[in-house]
Amino acid sequence: MGRDGKPTRDKILAESKTLIFENGFSGTSIDQILARTGITKGAFFYHFKTKNVLAHALIEEFAKEDIAHMNEALSKTQELKGDALKRLLQFIQEFIDMMSGLSEPYSCLYASYTYEPSQFDKETLQHISETILTWRNTMESLINDVLKEYDTKIDIDLQSLADHTVVIFEGAFVVSKALKGRDLTADHLRHLKNYFQLIFEPKGTV
Repeated sequence: MGRDGKPTRDKILAESKTLIFENGFSGTSIDQILARTGITKGAFFYHFKTKNVLAHALIEEFAKEDIAHMNEALSKTQELKGDALKRLLQFIQEFIDMMSGLSEPYSCLYASYTYEPSQFDKETLQHISETILTWRNTMESLINDVLKEYDTKIDIDLQSLADHTVVIFEGAFVVSKALKGRDLTADHLRHLKNYFQLIFEPKGTV
């Protein structure tokens, strides 16, 4: 019976991701990955034929986990579909709760990759775009449901407002990393939740 190579593959992915957050993709060498994981070069290339193959595998795993978190929040708020605004607010609260528990700054591969687009192939960058579009579509759907029941006190651009959740995650990552302090994502998600509470009012109020 052949040996299960999944633990080695998972170790390479985990340590490579950490190194990329520390040094960037171009600043992370295969030799550094080998030193961090303690595996041989042969073992590395058995799982990942090139560094670009590794890059694609990393973003696939990260995006899969990201969308899983999003779908979990949608599932947890499903029972609130009768009150669209309450569901939207609780959807954001799910991520506030998740990010509040972080002991160190949230790290995002989307940001790390898009800072160095020349380092990645078209398919890898496209995977990031598709995942962010999935977030946009989800947020547009949640906000559209609110708009069936509520008016807005100000004019809004639905698409850019839908994108704002992703902007907060990415922006908070940059600020937290630059300031080398605690993660700020939950704080900024609270601002977003407050904003949603402020801009909507039941139809016929005015």
